[in-house]
Amino acid sequence: MALDLTRLIGNVSEMGRSLARQEREFVSRVVEARQWLEEFADAGAALEDVAAEVGAAVPTAEPLNTVVPCPSIPDAFTVIGADGSAIGPDRHGVALYYLINIGSLVFRHGSGATPEARSIPTLGFREEDLYEGELLVSGHLLDLRRDCAEIAHLADRVEAEPPGPTLALVDGTLVLWILEDLPVAGRKEKADPYLLQMERIRRKGAALAAFISRPRHAEVGKLLHLVRLGGDVGRAREVPNPLGRVPDRTLFAALPAGARSALFGSPSPVNRHYYEPTGHGVRFFYLNVAPEGQEPVIARVEVPRWVAEDPERLSLTHAGIVAQCRILGGFPYVLARADELAYISNAEREKLEEMVETALMAAGVIPTPSPKLYYKGLTRRGKG
Repeated sequence: MALDLTRLIGNVSEMGRSLARQEREFVSRVVEARQWLEEFADAGAALEDVAAEVGAAVPTAEPLNTVVPCPSIPDAFTVIGADGSAIGPDRHGVALYYLINIGSLVFRHGSGATPEARSIPTLGFREEDLYEGELLVSGHLLDLRRDCAEIAHLADRVEAEPPGPTLALVDGTLVLWILEDLPVAGRKEKADPYLLQMERIRRKGAALAAFISRPRHAEVGKLLHLVRLGGDVGRAREVPNPLGRVPDRTLFAALPAGARSALFGSPSPVNRHYYEPTGHGVRFFYLNVAPEGQEPVIARVEVPRWVAEDPERLSLTHAGIVAQCRILGGFPYVLARADELAYISNAEREKLEEMVETALMAAGVIPTPSPKLYYKGLTRRGKG
């Protein structure tokens, strides 16, 4: 064993004491945050035009302390979930390529039908696949392609459904925050294909939402800080926010089972610059997906504006997610299965690499990994 755990005994003990102290301080901040939520419940709407300037949740017409009980769950409706995974190009491997695998599940509540599972792999190996200009498609560029493939597949499955109440779900956010790390010049061209898929889902009449489990966002806390300072953006930037490290989900942990919070707008620059002008601006709410009588499980749900402003679609989203989470207890069943279908195991990675090696040899090319990869394989062999 290379890791000498005995050297960490003192650090781990100190860590335990430190975390206990932080927890006590954290609880007091949460109490204060909930007091502010009640005190400033009707003050947020006046800050709609300035909240995003400090990264704060953008208020809507709903009071900040709004609590909406779970609507009646329809007798029959469809939920479709999609998720994706990827293997990036490896310069140490026998060939440059990437793999994107999208998994999806169609679950028809009330029908008694077996859910329809699907897994669609895509291999990128041509030069036009692997490069954008001189940049190799890896990291954020590959993440972006995976995200676009997820929602395109989701739109395909939505369009294939017969008429009826339909909810389309993705795991994570609807906002392509990855664009913030890419050059400004090409951001719109990269956002447009994603927005086109959202439009396909809207035109079909379905609802669309993203589910974020155990979210770390603190945007509502930033809004409360701004409200407390009278909407003064300059002071909000300068004065330390006591809620800066308090996740919003803790503010809403008192929500009754199945209930949602007020709707807010995403302050993300990507949302404001690319989504809002096309009518797909992202709104969000917090939702207690735990069953009655159990500890709260607070998730963040993101929806496009056309869902937030349509009572029927918003109600279907709210009730549909609660119904899905009741199957597993805290996470939508369709997304759990979609993740399972999209996941690429180590054994599958190795098998794919073997397939590539075989194809190269059949074409007369001798596959040769880099020395680094070769010797890592030797030194790590047999280790779990």
